Amino acid sequence: MPSFEARAGVVLLAAGKGKRFGGDKLTTDFRGRPLWESAAQTAENVDLGERVLVVGPNSAISSRPGWRWVENPEAEKGMGTSIAAGVRALTDCDRVLVMLSDMPLVSRAHLGRLIAAQGIAFTRYSDGTAGCPAIFPRSVFPLLESLNGDRGARSLHLADAELIEPDCDRELSDVDTARDLERLHSTRRRPKG
Repeated sequence: MPSFEARAGVVLLAAGKGKRFGGDKLTTDFRGRPLWESAAQTAENVDLGERVLVVGPNSAISSRPGWRWVENPEAEKGMGTSIAAGVRALTDCDRVLVMLSDMPLVSRAHLGRLIAAQGIAFTRYSDGTAGCPAIFPRSVFPLLESLNGDRGARSLHLADAELIEPDCDRELSDVDTARDLERLHSTRRRPKG
């Protein structure tokens, strides 16, 4: 009997204004390309079907082959509205991986472990909290589509969520300020040891 494999898609959140950064951080150069493209390229290197990029109004981000560009007119209200817009845009997925475009060091291996998880899985941060990247089955899509404001998926208090650690805590570095980006420019991935 053939095995059923759930089709996973990805929603890459790129609608933030970068206020703490002082401007459009996602198009700022990071190792020879716009910052957001590091996360996009990592997602392209794992087995995902649909790829949705959620941007805000008047975004400076240009389209990228293989990605559906979705504008969230409510982006200023917070990340929850972007998750909702991205999940609503999916057409043929049984699961969705939600990623942040200002986390350029997340590895393909970590995304692979999330995709291999059964059910809901969040990334486990070093302080024990759950966050992105995270993966959700279709049964949770209506809840994700109901998010608004700054409430992300953690606010849903989903039962039985698995927490998966990356190989290296540095993978979870995000860029909020110009100083954060400066630090990441000089960082290479180092596995835990």
